[in-house]
Amino acid sequence: MNRENTRPAEPVEGTESPPSNGRPLHNPGSSVERANPFLWVSWLSKIMAGEKQCEWASWFRSHYIWEKVPSGLDLAKWTAGHTQLLHARRAALEADGFTVYAEDQNSFKLMGETGIEVSGKPDIVAIRGTEAYVEDCKTGTPRHSDHFQVLVYMLALPHVDGPCKGRKLDGRLIYASTIVDIPSSKIDADLRELFRKTVLAIGGPEPARKVASWGECRYCDISQTDCPERIDAETRVTGNHGLF
Repeated sequence: MNRENTRPAEPVEGTESPPSNGRPLHNPGSSVERANPFLWVSWLSKIMAGEKQCEWASWFRSHYIWEKVPSGLDLAKWTAGHTQLLHARRAALEADGFTVYAEDQNSFKLMGETGIEVSGKPDIVAIRGTEAYVEDCKTGTPRHSDHFQVLVYMLALPHVDGPCKGRKLDGRLIYASTIVDIPSSKIDADLRELFRKTVLAIGGPEPARKVASWGECRYCDISQTDCPERIDAETRVTGNHGLF
């Protein structure tokens, strides 16, 4: 669920801001530093999938509370479509005999030894006997990061008190016209190491690599006040070059 393809950047996960410690950034009145580094799963999944080249943007979000640049998207329309898809999926699972937990019921927070906090809110957890699924509903164009988002949920939830504690989870991506299965076997050593390295890179004290480009900056909610390198104009077309 991201800004590209007319989808907002994970509004369910991104609308709440953890408390700040009140320490100002280098631009007074702009942004304030968080008490502890904080990461939404949706921020991590885009980096893990290689969809975002500018890791600094996620690093900044994890360390500061900032005044967001308006996206111009119709959030109400997106929310209505997502809610409709989620309710239809929930009804189908319950008709199949599953006990279903939705959205806020599935919220979790993981605190690491370094003080970095990772939080998420899967759309659906479905339990039936020994079967356990975590599902996320997507209303836009399928993306590779969708898979990583569900994989992180599958990795995290067995460690959290609740219906998934100690369980082996399978995952599903629920699109408007198809369902994509993600088996528990995908949670392997490579995935765990990628998750660990990404959390430490984005939540760590050293700023991550900044890669400013029109392709990413136009969807970024960090203003030029906090990111002077932000590019707000599309690359101009060059003509009269004689090359072709």
